[in-house]
Amino acid sequence: MTDIIRTHSCPICLLCGTAGEILYTELADKLFSAPGVWQIKRCPQKDCGLLWLDPMPEEGDLPLIYETYYTHQDKPTVARGLARQIARGAYHALLRATGLAYQRSELFSLYLRGVKPGRLLDVGCGDGRHLAHWETMGWKVEGQEVDATAAERARGHHGLHVHVGVLPDLALPGSVFDVVTMNHVIEHVPDPLALLQESHRLLKPGGKLIAVTPNVNSLGHHRFGRCWRGLEPPRHLHLFSPTTLDHLGVQAGFHSVRTSTTAANAQFLAEASLCIAHTGQYRSGARVGWVVAIQSLLFQFRAMTAHFARRDSGEECVFSAVK
Repeated sequence: MTDIIRTHSCPICLLCGTAGEILYTELADKLFSAPGVWQIKRCPQKDCGLLWLDPMPEEGDLPLIYETYYTHQDKPTVARGLARQIARGAYHALLRATGLAYQRSELFSLYLRGVKPGRLLDVGCGDGRHLAHWETMGWKVEGQEVDATAAERARGHHGLHVHVGVLPDLALPGSVFDVVTMNHVIEHVPDPLALLQESHRLLKPGGKLIAVTPNVNSLGHHRFGRCWRGLEPPRHLHLFSPTTLDHLGVQAGFHSVRTSTTAANAQFLAEASLCIAHTGQYRSGARVGWVVAIQSLLFQFRAMTAHFARRDSGEECVFSAVK
């Protein structure tokens, strides 16, 4: 991996044109060890509040910050002793009893269960695990991915049809998809408005866009601050609240725009955030100690309780909009 990522200045909010205020400085990649020290700014407008990297990586250097990304890795096989097997069984029983297992399943499917299958494009499909899931549900699926290595894994592991390249540059035919999905993608792109506008063009009239992204208003961001897993510099270029996503959807030409939040995956974001706070790093798939495991599970139920009281406090935004 190179030691230098080229950058450019981004002092102004993409959505409203207001000069940003510094929120965090001296941030490093605690997840996949991309080089550089980073700074996050926040739009001071109360009806906006967008967060973004300033300076931001040059678009031509973006592949360099994904060289050790999880989509390039096989899922580790972890041997479990008897105590961990018992704990794992009790854990899954708890998830079923509390309804959390159902919530996570619905989120993984992006709430497409019960929707009549049609033609679906997954933008930023990564290694194809979500696309393969939707294909089993009867959808006619295609993927788009800028990372050729991840796209090849999607093809090789799942036999999927994946377009490689930046979405607008692919010049796909317009008005052909019933659903366009983005699962933790919009925060990775230099121009999220252009991405939504292109998605609007690709959808049939009445087609739906569904996107999931970290929520800057979340309990986890409030609790963990600069150690919050959702920040992920330098890969997360922009970070959103429900309000900023609603504004973005309207600007892109959608109607019936609605952004909710979910606490379903609060445990996983808390686990990573706790590791970053305690040790300065987190490695996806690595086994964590019992203390962190219990603390993150307790945070899961704290986050669910908070979500009942404040509906915008979930760890992830769920954005939906209709063409």
